[in-house]
Amino acid sequence: MRVLFTNTGPWGTGSATVVNGVMNELIRRGHEARVIFPDSGFESPDFDRYYDHPDRFCILKFPATHNGEQLYTFPLIITDPHPRNFPRAWTFKDLSPSQLRAYMEYYGELTDRVIREYQPDVIECQHIWIMDYVLGKKGYNYISVAHHSDQLGFRYDRRMRKYARWAASHASCIFAISESVREEVLALYPVDPDRVVVLPNGYDQAVFRRDEVDRGELLARYGLQRYLSTPIITFAGKISRTKGIDYLLRANRIIQKQSEAAIVVFGAGDLEDVMSGIPAHAYGMTNVIMMGHQTPEVLAAFHNIAKLSVLPSRSEGFGIAALEAMGCGIPMVATRTGGLANLVVGGLVPIGDYRELARQILRILNLPEREHQKLCDQAYRRAHEYSWKKIVKRRLKIYQSLRDSKPPP
Repeated sequence: MRVLFTNTGPWGTGSATVVNGVMNELIRRGHEARVIFPDSGFESPDFDRYYDHPDRFCILKFPATHNGEQLYTFPLIITDPHPRNFPRAWTFKDLSPSQLRAYMEYYGELTDRVIREYQPDVIECQHIWIMDYVLGKKGYNYISVAHHSDQLGFRYDRRMRKYARWAASHASCIFAISESVREEVLALYPVDPDRVVVLPNGYDQAVFRRDEVDRGELLARYGLQRYLSTPIITFAGKISRTKGIDYLLRANRIIQKQSEAAIVVFGAGDLEDVMSGIPAHAYGMTNVIMMGHQTPEVLAAFHNIAKLSVLPSRSEGFGIAALEAMGCGIPMVATRTGGLANLVVGGLVPIGDYRELARQILRILNLPEREHQKLCDQAYRRAHEYSWKKIVKRRLKIYQSLRDSKPPP
């Protein structure tokens, strides 16, 4: 079977992680897979993985000029930062009508070319958004995947609602990454509930796994030798209000008064933007290390020397970052929102309650070693319930059913 994926953004975020995981499992099973996505061409350690394999990664390159319109970068659905984009990049809301038309035409020409050459059996679009709309208007059949960021975009960007509604109503099927996202889809779009299927995400168990990591060597590599004997807490997510980094820094002010711990923060974005308007005395930067965007392998190594990980999101569709941390055998403290509520082993806190966030973090930091190990084992087992092997098996049944009943032209 040939499957074509489209994504509204390049690698480095949750939807791209889903595509990567599903593609790899499909190929492992003997199927073919390709993906179309935009990118601004920034250099990075994983740049060659995508640009050196045009047979698998079909890139809509930016900056671009199309029909006289200058498109300096790819637009985002919401204002959260993207590791492959400029700070304060365009959202779709910022595009003029002529720029939006140019974007759709530019994308449409690439998809037409790829579909003619590749002849996919199934097209799966990440996000209920403009790419689905363009494909549908061209007469192609497609599956839409609701990731929650697209539902946030629906509320944020009034102009895009007509495109999203049309895309949802014409999709052959909609995959929702959690039950809470399915509820959002049914509330926002004119769709038959029978066509909205909950398919949870998985994670890369080959990367995010328990491993023997030389703590001293890893910390020395990043100039962090002073934390050799300090408990480490990891955070992986965009540096944004959506991911609740401000809650974590408020909690850190409390944590550091009671227990020395290093908070190692992975993710793209500008902390000053997030903390603007919050008095400096209200949060703590003591022992906070900003790592920026790193490869999954680096993140997994730090998970393996950490005591726990945190994800204090204001909203979350699923929470792959939680799976990745737990797959490395550490517990999570996260907010009770979206898919996290049914996933996390460690501790759940109300959204915005940074005092309870601090309390739960301190509770795990102070657990006796035996109790901490037991919690780590529980987290590891829970993560392993979410394998791409299981999820792709379910996807394939739906792909085959749709292909047999209504194949793409």
